[in-house]
Amino acid sequence: MPNRESLHDLIDTVPEAALESAERVLRNYQTWPLKPPIDVENMRKRVDELFGERGKELAARTGTGFRSSHIGGGSFKPDGDGMASMSTSEGQTLVTLEVHLFRGHRLEIEERLRLSEDKKSLVYTQQIKGPQGKEARHEIEFEVAGGLPPVSEG
Repeated sequence: MPNRESLHDLIDTVPEAALESAERVLRNYQTWPLKPPIDVENMRKRVDELFGERGKELAARTGTGFRSSHIGGGSFKPDGDGMASMSTSEGQTLVTLEVHLFRGHRLEIEERLRLSEDKKSLVYTQQIKGPQGKEARHEIEFEVAGGLPPVSEG
């Protein structure tokens, strides 16, 4: 059975290069039971608010309705590094929000995938928000030979 003395002995054998990671793991274990690094329910609420606002804007602009569903998941290591993601539909656009934590730094990636108006291209957009408010946006179109077959709803 491990005890504090055996853990101290174990720490003495950890290579110097691994000390930072070992310290983060031990700091995270100071609160027991462990709490998830990201409160997925709060993230879901934030995503709902974000998509709800955009859905209302879309409905006001186009006069169409707005329907959504959510799928999510995540994975975190004991040292706190990891990610959580959620996907939803915004009209005919698939939207995914990912939140990555790395060494205490947060990175949000929002991806959008839709078919072009003429149905001959897939349009992929990615918006990245990082530390200190830095943002980047990328968009690319992929030609789809002969368009895409309709998706069955059954």
